[in-house]
Amino acid sequence: MSESPRFPEELFLNEPNRGARLIREFYEQYHETKRNLGYYTRSGTQHEEIKAPFYRKFLEARGYDRQSLGLDVGCRGGVLIKMVDLIQWIGVDVDTEALAVARESGIPCAEMDITFGIGFQDESFDAVMMTEVLEHLPYPSIIVREVHRILKKDPRSVYVGSVPLDYHLHRRWKVMRGKRLSGEQTHVHHFSFKELDQLLRFYFHEVDYLPLSGTAERHPYLKLPYNLFVRDIAWAAASPKPALGRWDVGKNRIAE
Repeated sequence: MSESPRFPEELFLNEPNRGARLIREFYEQYHETKRNLGYYTRSGTQHEEIKAPFYRKFLEARGYDRQSLGLDVGCRGGVLIKMVDLIQWIGVDVDTEALAVARESGIPCAEMDITFGIGFQDESFDAVMMTEVLEHLPYPSIIVREVHRILKKDPRSVYVGSVPLDYHLHRRWKVMRGKRLSGEQTHVHHFSFKELDQLLRFYFHEVDYLPLSGTAERHPYLKLPYNLFVRDIAWAAASPKPALGRWDVGKNRIAE
């Protein structure tokens, strides 16, 4: 009787956390030309002055204070943590330089690659903040499910964030002219408003939106549809649903 073929296990690399290291190195190389002394502490480049009061008002309406704990996923230098304030925040990021800046300003933070999961225990947080992060992830639906898992199953629990929307009229016209949907190389997922809304409402009973840029933001009285006339959008979701079905990624809908 012949022996079973031997698998060449000696070829395994056996380098723990290799994926996280490669992701971190990629972002460090990509942003090298953009960085300066104020890179991690500058506000205004991602509509922080508009988002912060929107998030803070949403938290205040639910009675949160310094006894509440929040997680900022992709915290960078902690700009939004300082602007939103109100509750106790901790941060995670894959960028070690960003984390060093956040620590210097007194923000508790840790290095974490959240590409395929968020490494915290179930129901650990009252609030999760995730601004300009989901578009960088290959499987956003996995991470939103992780957010739902680590949020306390309390009607007051809050998930706030923001993303660019890539299917507004301007971007559609770009594609028709043979150009990329988005010029940002680190954007690997391209949201329409419809997809974002379906994803958030699958996990949360309550979802509010704030257009950050685009024709609908400049002319709110026109009541233009967000799917075509908003370029960047912020959300505030609350009341995580206690029982979930299955998110059908292929069809972007709930599977019964």
